[in-house]
Amino acid sequence: MKKSLLLALMAAGVVTLAGCQTIAKQPNVTYIDRAYTGTLPCADCSGIEATLLVNQDGTYVEQLVYLDTRDGNQTFYETGSWAKDGEKLRMTNANGERSYFLPSADDKSMILLDQEGNKIESQLNYTLNQVTSTKKVGEYRYLADAATFTECKTGRTYSASGLELEKGYSATGVTGGTPVYAEIEGYYTIRPSMEDGQFDPALVQTGQIMFDKSSSCK
Repeated sequence: MKKSLLLALMAAGVVTLAGCQTIAKQPNVTYIDRAYTGTLPCADCSGIEATLLVNQDGTYVEQLVYLDTRDGNQTFYETGSWAKDGEKLRMTNANGERSYFLPSADDKSMILLDQEGNKIESQLNYTLNQVTSTKKVGEYRYLADAATFTECKTGRTYSASGLELEKGYSATGVTGGTPVYAEIEGYYTIRPSMEDGQFDPALVQTGQIMFDKSSSCK
């Protein structure tokens, strides 16, 4: 089954499709222009964490995390192209399948529409909100050109490259690879990984950074 944001409708029992899940090949795109995120309804899981990147070059990337399924959290990615369709955005994936979104007037949010591009008649929430920077609290480590940030609250790990982060970490004087408590202003998104067609959750630093090697998440 193709795991696009359209499948959120399927998971909520709005439409029914069949097929085989595939992962789209990584496009050559510039990250990141606009990112939207939210938790969509799911009939057989606790919710679908959706992240949608809309890039100025006409491409998009989406990540869906199906939470608390029988097999645990399940993550899927998709790439494709988007185009304006009146007031709507029409997203077309690598298989030619389409989904639709209705942006708000200020582009601060987008509502997932049905497969015909119409509003979903439901009391459930199909809105994704534009990502904004906030303080992220966790432990950062850097070793051999690989940087990661593990969030204290959730235990999730994100790639976290960036010269300012590397400088701040180095200034603590710890041995490379040692986790250091950090508070970083930024936002979470997804970016291409070293493996073709794959993606990694990522922390993008946009503001202040504070490292404290005397503290920890515990």
